[in-house]
Amino acid sequence: MANTAFSAPLHLVPSNDYLPESQPTLAPLRLTRRGKFVLIGLPIFVVSAAALMLLGLFLSPANASAEVPLGVDAVSVTVIEGDTLWGIAREFAPQLEPRDAVQQIGDLNNLNSSVLHPGAELFVPTGS
Repeated sequence: MANTAFSAPLHLVPSNDYLPESQPTLAPLRLTRRGKFVLIGLPIFVVSAAALMLLGLFLSPANASAEVPLGVDAVSVTVIEGDTLWGIAREFAPQLEPRDAVQQIGDLNNLNSSVLHPGAELFVPTGS
């Protein structure tokens, strides 16, 4: 049989290059100002943003519902063509000052303007 590279006996020679004590030690981690911000500031920002979102979720104001608000004596009125907030306030809440009644109607129904659409349901306070 011929002596080839695959059939020749393998002779291992120990070398000090591979011993653990001769391995180079790693330098300590050095961070730039931007690196410190990313490592420390960014996680703090993310946690703070998540906490604020959770607070906003639990402390947000209630949305309007189809039921009469609790603690308020009110009647439900369907708007017809030509109705105004002033006219509805004078007709359905005559015991209240019309300006106060219009303000309360806007607050109860979360109105952003005085424009009324026919067929809309409004809650009108009946007392003060």
